Amino acid sequence: MSENKQEATLPDSALADAPLVEHEVIATRGNIHRWIEPWYGAYAILGALASGLAVISIPLVITAGGGSATGIGCTIAAQNIGALFAPFWGAVADRTRAYRMVFFLGFILIALGFAGLSSLRGLDAWTGCAFLIGFGTGASNTVASLFVVEFAPKAEWGQRISWMQTFNALGSVLGMAVAGLLAPHFGTLLAALLVIPALILGNRGLPVPSSRFHVARPHLRPAEWMHLMHRGGPNAASVVAHLHRLRLSDLTALRGAVSSRFGMFLLSWFLFSLAVSSFSSLYPVLMQKSFSVSVAQSALLMSIATALSIPLYNVAGRLIGRRGPTAVLGLGIAGRVVGLAGLGAVGFLHLPGAIVPVFILFGLYQGIWPLLSVASNDLAAELAPFGEGAAMGLFNAVAAIASAAGAIAGGVVADRFGYPAVSLFAAIGVGAAFACVVALGRRSNRVAASA
Repeated sequence: MSENKQEATLPDSALADAPLVEHEVIATRGNIHRWIEPWYGAYAILGALASGLAVISIPLVITAGGGSATGIGCTIAAQNIGALFAPFWGAVADRTRAYRMVFFLGFILIALGFAGLSSLRGLDAWTGCAFLIGFGTGASNTVASLFVVEFAPKAEWGQRISWMQTFNALGSVLGMAVAGLLAPHFGTLLAALLVIPALILGNRGLPVPSSRFHVARPHLRPAEWMHLMHRGGPNAASVVAHLHRLRLSDLTALRGAVSSRFGMFLLSWFLFSLAVSSFSSLYPVLMQKSFSVSVAQSALLMSIATALSIPLYNVAGRLIGRRGPTAVLGLGIAGRVVGLAGLGAVGFLHLPGAIVPVFILFGLYQGIWPLLSVASNDLAAELAPFGEGAAMGLFNAVAAIASAAGAIAGGVVADRFGYPAVSLFAAIGVGAAFACVVALGRRSNRVAASA
């Protein structure tokens, strides 16, 4: 990493001439020895913890402890709120240059959260532990992104972020599969212990600032910004959102943005995130209560669907180039409407032998995510009425707030109307988001025609 560190400290004018290289959103080929660092293994464990074990184990721990569906929703909401503090960790890293400390501290907070879930009881304890998991995830994830953009040449950002995303996705897949095979409290205990190898791997090859005054944050030209967003996947979004954090001065532009196409897009994404969170926060318990699908089966189903969807990240980039991000986003949302509505119908009808359609419908629901992820990030940048980075910060904040509210809403619906009603509630919310995207597409066509 010494060569990378020296190159990354070149003046902005030199870095601005770095060529834009084509790359895959999720890396599936290439010279892996050049792009992979040993600490990517720690980032894979982060995926296994935050997007794998947490998704399956947290709802099960609460259910085993006598908690209600609303309790599950409140706990998942606390985890989402903790993740909202990611910009705080980015600011700490910027001011102190203590990148490694923040990275490791994030894992320690995650370990404390999982250890608490394994041993403590009660809604207050569960929500506090879940908050620690989200809080720590925001720290480690933000700094992991900065290890790329602040210590590697700009020409290498794409490939390195792609491989980071690949490691994270594979970790998520394995984490889901393993969580379904373990008793809930043992799963959370294992998650806490997994932080130990993460710290060991993270200590290998992590770059360090050349001095306490190390500042290597080159200015991104609009073409470079869009290229990284379009091809870099979810981690590119966190990178660029950090480099251009939402400031108080940007809030003055929101008044006009509400009635713009960007405002309509934010409304659609808010409705979508709220609806999807109401379903996903209850996932393993919902599958068990609605369809008699065991925890092991539901965890394996989610991991397989996620693994099979990885190549779709690259397909999404090509589709956006041909059809535009609005059309691709509409296609992804329509796929989730079908999946959720179908699951709701099967849950209420109690059809015999419905396990196969349940697997197919959930596979559609989960597998379509890459289209949604890439298209939504692209639209947030394309429609931004002010700075793209500020718009991305607002986009991420809207999604996090909606996800927290949706988790609670899903729990309330399940407690009052039963778990099958959650799928229909989510389908209605995603359908409303689809209607907004259709309206957005028509409005965009009118703007293009008048131009």
